[in-house]
Amino acid sequence: MWAAPARSLPPSAGEIAVIFRPEMVKACVFDMFGTLFDVHSSVAACQEAFGEEAGEFSRQWRRRQLEYSWLRAAMKRYVPFWQLTRDSLDVTLREFGRAADLELRARLLDAYLQIEAYPDAGPALTALGDQGVQAAILTNGSRDMTQSALASSGLHDRIEVVMSADDVRTFKPDPAMYAMAPDVLGVEPREIVFISSHPWDLAGATLARFQTLWVNRTDAAHPELLGFGPHLAISGLAELPGKFAVRAP
Repeated sequence: MWAAPARSLPPSAGEIAVIFRPEMVKACVFDMFGTLFDVHSSVAACQEAFGEEAGEFSRQWRRRQLEYSWLRAAMKRYVPFWQLTRDSLDVTLREFGRAADLELRARLLDAYLQIEAYPDAGPALTALGDQGVQAAILTNGSRDMTQSALASSGLHDRIEVVMSADDVRTFKPDPAMYAMAPDVLGVEPREIVFISSHPWDLAGATLARFQTLWVNRTDAAHPELLGFGPHLAISGLAELPGKFAVRAP
């Protein structure tokens, strides 16, 4: 298991780079759930069980899943993300009056273990590999659910390194999560571009001195006013390889 070094004080906003420098990048580090994989595909696979409530149910489940991760990180009461996923599902099922439907619960969890990758994820990872850019994952996901998703999607052979919250027993945006990447990959923080669909996640990565890239699939306004990141925004992963086309050999 990776051991966290002694922590130093985080940089001030004035110490954080504000210009995207693709020529410096040695590794692309991806968030997994919500960036490479569609967190709403599990409920979509059971659409007929929810009808018009499917979208709201999925959003509530996801919101609780993230809230539980933030609360447990703050309280230093770690449990694997797969347990958080089950716990948040149970609360959401109860809220929607479906707590007794154990068959539906089992179907949703099974679908989550085989969560669908976004259609642009595979081609983008292949293109990055062709360009000689190392691809890694830094995820809140536990090892079991991460391995299951990568295997079922066929993306396992396009990711060189997976760093999980299980390795440090906390969740993003705890600085200990981001501190793993430079040590595990053997690069400087500024030589990493961290790619995520979550502005709060990008704030944590920017504070860790990574270059950061926001996958803004919904053309949303940036909701965070924390003073750090992201350095660049794209509308989908299909745009990502082009950001490295000017890299020096």
